[in-house]
Amino acid sequence: MLEKRFDVRLHPEAIKEYNKLDNSVIKIVNKSIDELEYRADEIGKKLSNSKNTKLAGCKEIKLRDAGIRIIFRVTSEVVEILKVVYIYTIEKRRDEIVFKVADKRNKTFKKFNKKDLLEYLDKSQKWYEDS
Repeated sequence: MLEKRFDVRLHPEAIKEYNKLDNSVIKIVNKSIDELEYRADEIGKKLSNSKNTKLAGCKEIKLRDAGIRIIFRVTSEVVEILKVVYIYTIEKRRDEIVFKVADKRNKTFKKFNKKDLLEYLDKSQKWYEDS
């Protein structure tokens, strides 16, 4: 079995969004988040800045069949020898709302200095396969 290379953390609001997901899509969302623990640097579409959102440096996983997007960022901060994958949002694919939500959370994330960022990430909920 492959060794986990990334520590996946969820934004507090992303946890709420996850908990609101319909049971019919939970398995596919879990599988995608589990995959981030092993290959976050290899999967997902790179996002860029647009006139409405500033998401350069973030990535997106589209779960077309489930109608879900997961927006995340791989940080260079090291926690337990792993890079941190920070999930900003898990939302339905409607009216590009997921990008607006992720943009707002990304702006907050980018304002942290290194010390505050480490504290914030340390307090963030970790992803567990049995979540």
